[in-house]
Amino acid sequence: MKTLKQITVYPIKSLGGINLDKVEITSGGSLKFDREFAFVDEEGKFINGKKFTNLHLIKTTYYLVERLVEFSIEQENFKKIFHLEKEKPGIEKIFSEFLETKITFQQNKESGFPDDRNASGPTLVSFASLQEVAKWFPNISVEELYIRFRPNLMLTDTPAFWEDNLFGEKGEEKPFHIGGVQFLGINSSSRCAVPTRNPQTGEVIPFFQKHFSEMRKTTLPAWSNLSQFDHYYRFCVNTKIPVTEVGKFLSVGVIVRIAPQY
Repeated sequence: MKTLKQITVYPIKSLGGINLDKVEITSGGSLKFDREFAFVDEEGKFINGKKFTNLHLIKTTYYLVERLVEFSIEQENFKKIFHLEKEKPGIEKIFSEFLETKITFQQNKESGFPDDRNASGPTLVSFASLQEVAKWFPNISVEELYIRFRPNLMLTDTPAFWEDNLFGEKGEEKPFHIGGVQFLGINSSSRCAVPTRNPQTGEVIPFFQKHFSEMRKTTLPAWSNLSQFDHYYRFCVNTKIPVTEVGKFLSVGVIVRIAPQY
């Protein structure tokens, strides 16, 4: 049976994640802790890896119960623990200097800071899909691909790209369940420059996007809805979580089910 293998949240947008066995659905339809915090510049724009490649150098270790994060930057010989809520000024000072731009460290407990407000739920991928993509890039492991593409949920016991079953026609919201939580599948996620870069160093793989797109098109399964593919640099599924699911919990090991009408 198709099951949920892994849950990952990224407490600070654009930085590293942490795996959880169980997570609550927030009032904003996100996973608790996911993208709860973000670095924002003076124009109100998110600081992310698309523009600031040195974000890849910032490593994080989270202690979510204590609300602590340890930042480390090996190249700067820097390591320090901060309280995520009580020490925001210290975080802002350190990273304004490191990124050479004035930033604020903002928080949204309800919905976090998703990339797409129209698909603000977790992104998901299957383990088999990562294995297939790893064949296209022999020097990149499945584990590294997971870090590069930054999904929240990983499914197992599926064929490659089975998750493309979880979205329908363009503009459609397709229902499915993971355990007792209902999701709405929106589309296959359009990717940015971040997956082209080594997550440890920021080094770019030349022609990554071109090769990925060519292979994605070649291997696109029959169940993938072509109306969603205006281009083929798409991977992982964007979702929404209905308000009816607020307060429910998602756990590793539960079964994935598509609604009967599909």
